[in-house]
Amino acid sequence: MKTSKYLLIVGLLLLLTGSVGLAQGGTSTTSAKDYKFTVKINPLAALGGPFWVLVVPVTGEYKAMFEAKVAKQMSFQLGVSYIGPSVLLNLDKIATDSSDIAGLHTSGFKVSGMLKYFLSRDLPAPKGFYLAPQVSYAKAKIADKNNSANYVGAQKLCVNACIGYQLITSGGFCLDIFTGMGFVSRKWDYQGKTSTDLDLGKNRNGVNIPLGFSFGYAF
Repeated sequence: MKTSKYLLIVGLLLLLTGSVGLAQGGTSTTSAKDYKFTVKINPLAALGGPFWVLVVPVTGEYKAMFEAKVAKQMSFQLGVSYIGPSVLLNLDKIATDSSDIAGLHTSGFKVSGMLKYFLSRDLPAPKGFYLAPQVSYAKAKIADKNNSANYVGAQKLCVNACIGYQLITSGGFCLDIFTGMGFVSRKWDYQGKTSTDLDLGKNRNGVNIPLGFSFGYAF
């Protein structure tokens, strides 16, 4: 009888030990991957940005972003963009009524930096809600194809305080959205006799409300 009790106790101990081992093994296989980098794009920016006249896009932005984890709850994101004609409204294919301008050529660049501080203690960077200062600078030129001395130059400087959320799935798909508020400075430079035919705006400073959307891959 005592032998049966001992065997039962030993069996229960072995079963309990096996269950704990399986639980630990399952936890290790399902633990979240520690992502350190993301690469993202925003194809919607090609429709318009970063230069607008009211609600009309003057340029389109072709953007790529690289993000690196720099601390447990922090990451740094660098964005680089080529600025060309908007996909929605291609000024390069629009000739003006003036006989001096037969076509336009749009080109430029944009760089941006964002330092993200992630708020969740349960999710390491670069996952979850975050706060971030952001700085960006863009420069573009819209020139007469017949005479490059006739052009409109544009510059835009933004300094923003942002709040956002970055989702990273178990497969590595990454989705990043953010908004915020900040300062923007716009400058327009009209050069040449016919550049005034494109009255795109005046130098202006004001409040900026950024809206960010991008997706890509984390690794």
